[in-house]
Amino acid sequence: MTLHRGARILAGMDWDALVLRAGHRVRAWGRLVRDEQGDWFDPPHGEPLVLIDPRPVSRPFSGAVPVTGADFGAVTRRYERDGGVEGWATVTGTWTGGLIRIERQSRRRPPQAPAARRQVPPCPPPPDGWPTGMNGRYQDRLDFDVGDLQETGAAVTIATFRPGPHQAVLVVAAADARVVEGWLRPQLGPRLCVVPSRWTKREIDAVRNHLYDRFAAWNIYRLVVETLDDAQARVTAELTRVLPEIAAWAASLPPGILGLDPWLRPAHPAPSG
Repeated sequence: MTLHRGARILAGMDWDALVLRAGHRVRAWGRLVRDEQGDWFDPPHGEPLVLIDPRPVSRPFSGAVPVTGADFGAVTRRYERDGGVEGWATVTGTWTGGLIRIERQSRRRPPQAPAARRQVPPCPPPPDGWPTGMNGRYQDRLDFDVGDLQETGAAVTIATFRPGPHQAVLVVAAADARVVEGWLRPQLGPRLCVVPSRWTKREIDAVRNHLYDRFAAWNIYRLVVETLDDAQARVTAELTRVLPEIAAWAASLPPGILGLDPWLRPAHPAPSG
């Protein structure tokens, strides 16, 4: 699966600066929920499909955090049912170590970073430029058989780049370029770009499996292997916040193999060290 969410995803940095500690200010968009247990702030990890009308107020995600000072009259998409209330808001406040003390609240969602477009292949173009598709409805769609390149680990990432109108180039980050070229070049000709992979499939799988095994304990709500604009793979986790143990583990990894997108992070991280 491929995904790119832009500048919020951080990789190869001072991970300890992302650890949320008591007294840090935070600002985030999410779902405020009031239930019989109190008031909660829920990360924007998607809404469950509830085929009931009228539906109940959705329970908070296990990684939601308690809040004080929530104003349920200042939310968007407000919904109330059977004593529960929910709505969406941007919250600014202070992390006390166990909850957010809300100081400001807005219905406006902060702007999101633009998604990567994967346009320019990370290979020099052929002498005549990247080929343009022939006439037809699917003129910019590639037709190829990947075989067992991914299962064997010869190809670590496979993605389609679009350098121009009606142009499609298959870009592969390869652990074994000879095998990838031998299988795909006869099928795609100049519509193929092969670059060396920084990682092996085993290295990517080890990082992903480590996170998957701690999915609940680390309050991860999305885990993907991304294909970046240079065709390299990166394991990215979206999670409630970075714990000290997560930062310590991340610091032990090769720079660039991991991306973390914490929902709650220090608004102005103090310099570490």
